[in-house]
Parts: sequence; C-alpha cells; structure tokens
Amino acid sequence: MAVDYDAVFESVVQRAWNDLPQGQQDAAVLSDRQGQLADDDSDAYALHDTLNYQRGHADVFREVYKSALHVPPAKGQRLLVVDIGAGAATVAIAINEALGRKAQRRIDYLAFDPNPMMQDLGERVLDHLGADFRSAAYIESLDALNFTGADRLLFTFSYVSHQEAVSPADIDQWAALIGRAVGRSDHAVELIYTTASNIHSIEARIPVLGQGLDQAGIKRQIEPISVRVQRRFP
Repeated sequence: MAVDYDAVFESVVQRAWNDLPQGQQDAAVLSDRQGQLADDDSDAYALHDTLNYQRGHADVFREVYKSALHVPPAKGQRLLVVDIGAGAATVAIAINEALGRKAQRRIDYLAFDPNPMMQDLGERVLDHLGADFRSAAYIESLDALNFTGADRLLFTFSYVSHQEAVSPADIDQWAALIGRAVGRSDHAVELIYTTASNIHSIEARIPVLGQGLDQAGIKRQIEPISVRVQRRFP
C-alpha cells in the first residue's frame, strides 16, 4: 500500500539527517555546492540535498510527466523506467503521485546513482513508499542493463544534466545505452529530463547527448515543457 511522501520523508530522510553529528550537519549546510554532488561526496552532503531538494524536484517531474506526450502503460503493457542519476528515487516518488495503482502495476522501475549514500537512501525510500510498481530496485551499473520483457522504455534524468560531476564519458554511455534500447524496442523510446530554467550548464550536456544520438542515426522528436511549481517542504 502506497504511503504519502511526507510520512516517508519523516521516516527516512529527516530521521537520517537528525542522526548525523552536529558537526557534519553544519559542514553540509555551510558548503557552497548549490546541489552539486560528486560520486564520493560525504553522506551528510547527500542527506542535505535530499532534505532540501527532493520534494521540489519530485513536484516538477510529476507535473512534467502529466503534461508530456508520454502515455501511461496500457493494460497488458510493461513499461520499464530507467532513472539515471536517480538520487533517492525522486522519479519513483513523482510517478507514484502521478499514476493510479493499476498503471503503476505495469511499471518496472530501475534506478542508478553513483553516490553510495543516495543509493542507500533511495532503497529505503522505495521500501517505505510502498508504490504498486511491478518491481522497483537500484542497479549497480548501467552496463548490465537488460531490456528483456519490456514493451516500452522510458529514460529519466531528474536534475542531472546540470551536475558538474557528469563527464563526457557519462554522456557517451547514456547515448550508447539509449541507442541499444532503440535497437531492441518496437516502440518509440522516450526520455524525460528536468532542470531549472535558470541553469545554463544544461547547454553543455543535453545537446551533446543529442549529438551522440544523431550520430547513431536515431531520429529525435523534442517536446519542450515548462512548468512552475511552488517550492515546498514536507
């Protein structure tokens, strides 16, 4: 049975933050990272970012998902959602709020995040969230991703494109992965990414990903969506 995110936040995120020593909390609060998180950053940094940004990022993704041309999986379909740079399962929270139980049961959710604390938090969030997904899990590597059995594929990038830790090698890997998915799917492979409108570093990443897809001979249809949500905390 699905649980309201506010209850999950209190049980997982807020509790983990409260358990941190005060010195680690202070260091995370005073850091001038503005949400930038490296793979090897401290647990305190990952917790701080989840505490302060997850609710807002989930709100944005939920509204984009509901406004996009993307159609939820129909009866008899299996949708595989591959959430890259998943953080603490932000996209899972958004989809849980956007879709009813029947549609959720047609979804397999696979998350990947290179920061160990984010993965640990995300696994706990998924456990407490109790969404009705067909399956939900984190994977250790994108290299071993298997599309077998999926009728449709959706790749998601929630506030990932502006991260300075994203390297050209990461983008090459994403392009190769999406290209492999296109080659194995009878349906259009979909991609939804979200970011803040005032972040300019997206210009250095998403177009590069698009160029990689173009070079692979993949035809793209782009649908810009603008949403405005009130920033809130549980």
